[in-house]
Amino acid sequence: MVRQSIILIFLSALLGLLGNTISPNWIPYIGAYRDLSGGDGPIVPPVAEPGDPPFIDINTAQMVHSTSNVLFIDAREYEEFECGTIPGSVNIPFDYLPEDDLDVYFDSVLAGVPSDCHLITFCSGEECDLSLYLGRLLQDHGYGHVTIFFGGSREWEKFGFEVERRRQCES
Repeated sequence: MVRQSIILIFLSALLGLLGNTISPNWIPYIGAYRDLSGGDGPIVPPVAEPGDPPFIDINTAQMVHSTSNVLFIDAREYEEFECGTIPGSVNIPFDYLPEDDLDVYFDSVLAGVPSDCHLITFCSGEECDLSLYLGRLLQDHGYGHVTIFFGGSREWEKFGFEVERRRQCES
């Protein structure tokens, strides 16, 4: 009985491996995982202050993007957003925020997003502070789970992650 079980398991495994090898949708036997060498932690700008929302690195940003219920918010101008952004992001261009009643503006742009939803702000990258300022503003307006991905769209694209482009733009 034991001998028959072992033979049955061996033949099943052999048949499975053979089937996978000849299948057009075969599954690699060894996974192709990306190297988690995104740096020594999150990029933090020199203008960061105590009480700012926490900063996350590229590895954390990619992980929560693919596994969590999170909303990425692009703080750049609409034209830059259209040229390439992290997939699924919404655009809240910091430089064009209304001067009055931001609560109404956030309520309309983030309609249906609860105040405890995880929001991640980003912009172009290290030379852009818009994500920091937008993160502070969202936090000040009652959004309780805001983080900042200061590496931004440039670091996202540098690591070869998918970029959503709504139109072609010059580089």
